[in-house]
Amino acid sequence: MGDFQLYRQYVDDLRIYARENGITEVETERIFEECFKELEMSRVNKFHGVWKGVRVVIGVVLITIACFLGLYNHPATHSIFLRNMQNFIYPGLTVFRQMAVPIIKRYPALTELYDESCLIENPFFKVADMDCWPCSTVQSVPDMTGWNMTETFNVGIPFVRAESDSTADLDSIINMYKNHSDIFNVDARRISSNNPFYRTIKNVLEKRLDENPSEFLDTHVSWRLNRMRPSRILRKLMPKPSGTPIWWSQSTERYLFIDEPKAGEYSLPNPECSNVILRSTRGSRLIKMTPSTECQRNCRTFLVLLSPSRTLWYNWWYWRPMSLPAINSTEISINYLTSFC
Repeated sequence: MGDFQLYRQYVDDLRIYARENGITEVETERIFEECFKELEMSRVNKFHGVWKGVRVVIGVVLITIACFLGLYNHPATHSIFLRNMQNFIYPGLTVFRQMAVPIIKRYPALTELYDESCLIENPFFKVADMDCWPCSTVQSVPDMTGWNMTETFNVGIPFVRAESDSTADLDSIINMYKNHSDIFNVDARRISSNNPFYRTIKNVLEKRLDENPSEFLDTHVSWRLNRMRPSRILRKLMPKPSGTPIWWSQSTERYLFIDEPKAGEYSLPNPECSNVILRSTRGSRLIKMTPSTECQRNCRTFLVLLSPSRTLWYNWWYWRPMSLPAINSTEISINYLTSFC
């Protein structure tokens, strides 16, 4: 009620001001009517703007639903989409990532938002009617040292290469950690291990396994780096292999595996991107190339001995490798896993 009285007071003041300045009552009424019309038009324009935005959103949603229905009802297109969609994600975001780097450098705490996966991987998930021809023709895991991949290469074929651009051992990893301990202790502190004495990367590097072996020589350590600052530091120690295609874009996520000679078998993780490179920098591990669940009927299983300065290239849409201890191995092994889209 008070607001209405205040409104009436303002209107009366305007009428008095108009009379004092020679403005007739008719002109005053016309001015009020024009003001009300402008207010009404602004409300109408605002409503039309909101409604237009709603129609655009509804249209995009309907088109997206139609595209997904088309993909699921057309098996051939569905298979092509599933096989290639991972390869289009990161290249399409290259410009965005380059723009984001200076922002992340200025506000490094923002990378905490990207530290953990938003979804839990479903171990029972299977792609219906997946096209497994890329791995069905594989008869062995060839050595392709010195060969450069082409855009028409069948990504379902795993292969190994000899690399000489990284000789990272435990000493160089320790030096890297000491030089950047403030970053690693904040952004990449945690590790996973079957040894209860190792819970952080600091534990692993202070009580190094080559000097402090466990009782059964079976300790396994997995160090996951998923933030930009530690990943960029590790990339200097372990750069991209020289044969990496220029159209591949490297993901932020990286893994470092440190295993004693008798460390048991374990499955290699499925990183963000499907094109995976596993690099051995010390020791040897036996890699069991097992076809993915969808392709087990069409593709064979292979064993690869991954020795120092060699890399294994594969695509996890078709292969789910397992790491096993190498026969007669007597030293710890260090393996580095990264992925590309």
